[in-house]
Amino acid sequence: MYTEMTQTFRLSGSGDTKEGAFNKIFSQIKHVVARQTNDLVVRIEPVGVSIVSATETVKHERFLGLFFPRKRTRYDITVDIQVRLGLVQVENITFRQQTEQTAGIGQLIRQR
Repeated sequence: MYTEMTQTFRLSGSGDTKEGAFNKIFSQIKHVVARQTNDLVVRIEPVGVSIVSATETVKHERFLGLFFPRKRTRYDITVDIQVRLGLVQVENITFRQQTEQTAGIGQLIRQR
């Protein structure tokens, strides 16, 4: 019923800071795991992270081409993240069937 397995996912994230890019990646893990498995996910534990690509893009801007110069930085990161999953296999649970019948008109009249 309860099993553990390890899977590797390739995820990408981008942000204005390095930490922001990694936060986007880690926030995607739960959604990706839920889409790819039919079992009930009890635990998600990141085990390893290896960086596939990391890009820092610097853009120089000016307002109206002359005023207020500023530098904007954007970080794009792609990683392979290894995750240990704790799963409950719902399809292996045997349920006992129980049927209930709703009250009929005769039973309602007798209760008064």
